[in-house]
Amino acid sequence: MEVVEVVGVGEVEVRPQLASLTLVISSQKATIEECRASVEKRRPYVYQTLHNNKAIDEEVTETEVVKVGEAGGLVLIVIVTATLPADAARHAANTLVEKLANNVTLKKLVYRHSWASLSEARVQAGRRAAEEARQRAADMAAAVGGMLGPCLAVKEDACTHVAITEDRAESWVIDTALKRQELHAHIPTIIQSTIKASFSLLSYGVPKTKKA
Repeated sequence: MEVVEVVGVGEVEVRPQLASLTLVISSQKATIEECRASVEKRRPYVYQTLHNNKAIDEEVTETEVVKVGEAGGLVLIVIVTATLPADAARHAANTLVEKLANNVTLKKLVYRHSWASLSEARVQAGRRAAEEARQRAADMAAAVGGMLGPCLAVKEDACTHVAITEDRAESWVIDTALKRQELHAHIPTIIQSTIKASFSLLSYGVPKTKKA
């Protein structure tokens, strides 16, 4: 039986679905009680804004740091972290900074993919690679006057995650494993799957045999 062996490549572009937002609420007063009272005036607005922008409740956390101010007194720093939909994170950050001015600062905004989105993209990329492989095999069979038979073997040779810039002027491989990616810009990631497949080559509907 003659065999056609081919390589197929499939790609799927995925944009980050989530964003990790880190905010800092600060207050400098003579006593820690005054600092807390000042922070408490702003905390409800911060949490309400996060809620309005669909923050994931169980992933909103905060930590406190107290230190001595440069001009005396005490400084209370409350660090709030939250996970929001990627398309809502920047709006939430801008709203808080504009409304609360210097009392709230944006420390970090990191976009990332969810496990579900990467898993789905990997499946789609594999299917596209398989479709390309079969089409290439069919074209090769037709070129030699044969017909493509059933698939004999198929294997994913590689699956890579490639980050690309917005203008696509350059790209680089982030990781070859399926895990949560973190990007410091709202840029897409390409999931690329490469498979190797072999098909039988038929002639007039029956397997072709080699000449003796």
